[in-house]
Amino acid sequence: MKLKTIVIITLSLLVVEVSFAQTKRQKKVTVSGYVTDGNNKPLSGVTIIVDGVTLNKSTNSKGFYKIKVHPDIKSLMVYTLYNGGLEVEFKGKTKINFILEPNMSSEGKYIPKDQLVDLGYGNALKSDLASSYGVIDGENSDDFNYKNIFDMIQGQVPGVVVSGSSVLIRGINSINGGTQPLFVVDGSATYSIDYINPRDVKSISIIKGSATAIYGVRGANGVILITTKSGSIKK
Repeated sequence: MKLKTIVIITLSLLVVEVSFAQTKRQKKVTVSGYVTDGNNKPLSGVTIIVDGVTLNKSTNSKGFYKIKVHPDIKSLMVYTLYNGGLEVEFKGKTKINFILEPNMSSEGKYIPKDQLVDLGYGNALKSDLASSYGVIDGENSDDFNYKNIFDMIQGQVPGVVVSGSSVLIRGINSINGGTQPLFVVDGSATYSIDYINPRDVKSISIIKGSATAIYGVRGANGVILITTKSGSIKK
């Protein structure tokens, strides 16, 4: 009888402990603060990124942001197209201010915008993507006589093969049997890029591997992100 009682008590304590752990893990914390430049001027519309994922939140006209995050996140980052990004390690603080200017913050790590890759759903460091990432700079496209967008891609990134209007990223075995990668132009997925003039291209990023996971089955053959000069201005 005593043994049965001990077993019941032990099981009850385990259930309570597991329930408490789950509740603690699921409970989010509120983090807020201000984003300013080196002259203490508020920056509005600044993108908020948590663990590499862009939130549907941004700073208001006073540079203020307020978000809810899981307490076990690793990093918090703010980013603008013109000021670059600043990333800090999350250590449980609920008040975090950012100064978007190099060498102005000893707490965070300044990340110039040219070291970031826009994945369409968020940003990632080029160094973190390693072999999963390749890029074509279209700023000097006027210096070359590209016949079309496919001619521009051909031979520019190792492992990418172009035949006519078909593109194949080597090293990928698709579960849906196709070979064509997903095309994302200025943040929007499209089935064709034939209409794009090479002279209008600012950059082309080729993504494969785990970085394409957010796109699901559509990204099984890799993702080609194209940013046009007009599209980058709109952003």
